[in-house]
Amino acid sequence: MFLDFLEKREEADTIQLTDEEKLFLKVFGIESDQPAAAMREATYFTCIKKLSEAVAKTPLYLVQETETGQRRAKEDPLYELLSLRPNPYMTAVDFWKAIEATRQHEGISAAVKQYGRKGEILALYPCTIEGITIDDAGLLRSKLRNKVLIDYRVTGSSISESGFYEDLLIFKGFTMDGMNTKPVREIVKSTIEGQIKAQNYLNALFDNGLTNKMVVQLTSDIKEEKELRKIQDKFSRLYSKGKRIFTVPAGFSVQPVNLSLADAQYEQIRRMSISQIAALFGIKMYQLNDLKDTNNNSLEQQQLSFLVDTLLIIYEAIEQEVTWSLLTKEKRAAGYKARHNTNVILRSSPEVQQKILCGYVAGGIIKPNEARLELGRQTTPDGDDLIVNAGVLKLKDLGKDTKGGAGNADD
Repeated sequence: MFLDFLEKREEADTIQLTDEEKLFLKVFGIESDQPAAAMREATYFTCIKKLSEAVAKTPLYLVQETETGQRRAKEDPLYELLSLRPNPYMTAVDFWKAIEATRQHEGISAAVKQYGRKGEILALYPCTIEGITIDDAGLLRSKLRNKVLIDYRVTGSSISESGFYEDLLIFKGFTMDGMNTKPVREIVKSTIEGQIKAQNYLNALFDNGLTNKMVVQLTSDIKEEKELRKIQDKFSRLYSKGKRIFTVPAGFSVQPVNLSLADAQYEQIRRMSISQIAALFGIKMYQLNDLKDTNNNSLEQQQLSFLVDTLLIIYEAIEQEVTWSLLTKEKRAAGYKARHNTNVILRSSPEVQQKILCGYVAGGIIKPNEARLELGRQTTPDGDDLIVNAGVLKLKDLGKDTKGGAGNADD
């Protein structure tokens, strides 16, 4: 009775099949476990791997905006929780890699909070979302309207649990209404299935020793059934199913019935499908080892494009969710927030890095000690002063002498 007033929103309309039903479908060449089959497709797996590793290798820090600039809040317990070890069993790299890989594959991912006795957050554990229940009838006790209940399963556990929306970190994929999400593999199911079938075709071709199917055709004009049966029995004795070569009886000819890969334009079609899947994830073709249209000059621009066009929206979504869900209102008012250090993505050669840092120091933008810290070196006692060129003046100081008096144009 109570559940009749609740609206159940599942992430995907799935049909549970028995083992017998799955086996029956497999006999007819139908893959019943499409998500698992998708992960076995090389392009799909590579795209998810690239995105999850890109997010995991970009450290997430807790910072504070102050009047003098931004600083890392290392004194806060959440600092190590986000950047080093979210829980006793996972590093930050493992945690964020699992979060992003699940989000890309399932369309939504989450992390459940473990609270201490005083209400502080002790750990974060990745989990999979199994359903979302929205109380639009107002039956649950809450100050919020349309209270949201999340059904989830923690990694390594076979028991489903439920919690309120604010007890989890929710990271959504593509969504049309801000609540329900759809994974890429469901939106473009036909494209991914085409790639799976293409790979299965290649596997079958290699299993057959790269030999096409053939048909044996009778070339004589024998029409009597008894004579045909004799010829058929003779052929059956000569043919050996376990061998790749068999003797063709007299009066028969062998004709291939398959198109070659070149005739079917297999390479062109497969490359087009690969590029379509990569574009859906925002992955550049050079990241899939396809350097056909890439040179050294465009490679750097493609790396920058990958950061701007693909990763920034992911970083922003994670930062907003972590800042809102983990930090109290007082901390947010004090300038605390989560921020990724995207400089690790744009690491350049030592020569380019030296020119950039020297330009910053010489222009008075950063202090020498700040530049040394960027290089991983220790600071010096005299490195906390800004350095500028002696010939640099303010626009309003043009025409003045060093003592502050007006200069004489005739001097």
